[in-house]
Amino acid sequence: MKMGMRKPSVKKSIKARTTGKVTRSIKKSVNPLYGKKGMGFINDPERAVKNAVYNRTTVGVGDIVSRASSSADLPAADAPSYGNGIFIFLIVICAALVLLSLLLTVAVPAAGIAGIVFGILGIVYSVRHIKNNKQ
Repeated sequence: MKMGMRKPSVKKSIKARTTGKVTRSIKKSVNPLYGKKGMGFINDPERAVKNAVYNRTTVGVGDIVSRASSSADLPAADAPSYGNGIFIFLIVICAALVLLSLLLTVAVPAAGIAGIVFGILGIVYSVRHIKNNKQ
């Protein structure tokens, strides 16, 4: 079973957003159980269980972005606590950026150095944020 970050798919994202209201209303008129909560389990229990486990063990890019933006909109007292997971993820991404920038420095020195600087700044910012949350 997959755990961790889901690979984003632009094609599937566009398809999900453009499936029209008309299509859903036609399906609902033909099948009165279409779109009701819990119908996935009744129609195909094995698939529903696998999807439930998958959705609980993986996280998508949209989930991370929506968590970050929703916690920024809330007052500090009401903001949900996600721990330091987002900042640990940021450290991993910045470390990967630094490593890729080291390779890029051979081909395009200016871009490579800029990538290294931004990666290090991201790591420093994340580490400081984690330390401040522990105090």
